[in-house]
Amino acid sequence: MANSNGDEEHGNEKRQSSLTRILEEWTTETFLIPQSTGVLATVLFQLDWQFRGSEIIATVVWIFTIAILVLFSVIYILKIVLLPETVRRQLTSNLMEVCYLSSPSITFGTIVEMVALVCAKAWGPSWGMVAYVLSWINVFIAFVVAIGVPYTYFRRTPPGIDSMPPSVLLPTIAPITAAAACGIVCFNGELSARAQVPMIITGYVLLGFGLTDAVILIGVYVVRLVNGGFLGKGQVWLNYTTVGPLGQASAALQLLGKAASAPGNKTFASYNRGTFITASAGQVLEAVGTLSGLLIWGYAAWWMLFSLALTVHLGIFADGGIREYSFSAWSSVYPWGVFTLAAIELGKDLDSPAFDALSSGLAVLLVCIWLANMFFTLKMVVQRLVRRKQQQMQDRKYRIVYTSYFN
Repeated sequence: MANSNGDEEHGNEKRQSSLTRILEEWTTETFLIPQSTGVLATVLFQLDWQFRGSEIIATVVWIFTIAILVLFSVIYILKIVLLPETVRRQLTSNLMEVCYLSSPSITFGTIVEMVALVCAKAWGPSWGMVAYVLSWINVFIAFVVAIGVPYTYFRRTPPGIDSMPPSVLLPTIAPITAAAACGIVCFNGELSARAQVPMIITGYVLLGFGLTDAVILIGVYVVRLVNGGFLGKGQVWLNYTTVGPLGQASAALQLLGKAASAPGNKTFASYNRGTFITASAGQVLEAVGTLSGLLIWGYAAWWMLFSLALTVHLGIFADGGIREYSFSAWSSVYPWGVFTLAAIELGKDLDSPAFDALSSGLAVLLVCIWLANMFFTLKMVVQRLVRRKQQQMQDRKYRIVYTSYFN
């Protein structure tokens, strides 16, 4: 009986030790997976060249995004509760760990967009109001992230110019994503002009919040590059983060402009107050949104091509290339997705077959990149589990030999 109790206690300690080890290794970088999956769902749903079943696939991907965001959030909350000192130490010593706290807000923004696109379209205006409420919640979270995350890493883990990674741009993406969600909700949610106008105005404020900081931080990162501070092979994927705020801002400007002047909604025309919220101003915002969206998309294209050049150089030609998969490769998926989204909106605004074809090609590549990252991530997880199991069996073998020798 005593041996049975001892074995049971040993089993409980072993399970507790395994849980602790998993939580200690769990980082905020894992939130890149739902962030990347959410933008994939949005791209598949809004793609101009649709195929049979594409919207169903997009909906399934969206549901999967919700599931993994909830799961990863629960795991991280559990880590905060059970290992508060570990979390505090990581957040006060690791800049990247702080920056990736922006990813849940970005993911939530893509989920809100899909609520407006999927549910309001399928089940009517009541779901448009649900998306509207969720969008305001997302706005609040984005404001908190845009201020709280930079404040934390400026105060606790200031990187310095020569060590500043592109991941510092993630907090700027959160308000820009919220701005894009405001545009989608207003354009697709079948809301009244009285409900839409405050959200559209807030969307432009969010753009000012995020895009201004993004441009400044990109400039600082350029200074690092000028000083020869290129990222290593394992972090080369982080360069794509520079595309994230630019591609999302391009899409957000177009979406907010269309929401302001939508012919069916007549948002600004119906509201018609002051010198700005008028029908003519709404048409101007749509035109300016397309023009500025095109300009910013061009800037994003430069960074996309530059990042691709770095990837090819370091991955193939430099010192034998990249030999081992790095989880940071997920950093390339979301920027690729929002770059594609902006191209989709430009194709619609300009009625351009060229942009339609380009966005479709980018979407195919996005799916391939997402699948490749998911495959290598699952492979990496399985390999770690196998190694851990082998280590446990080895430890057990040594323990048996040790016990038999001394007893």
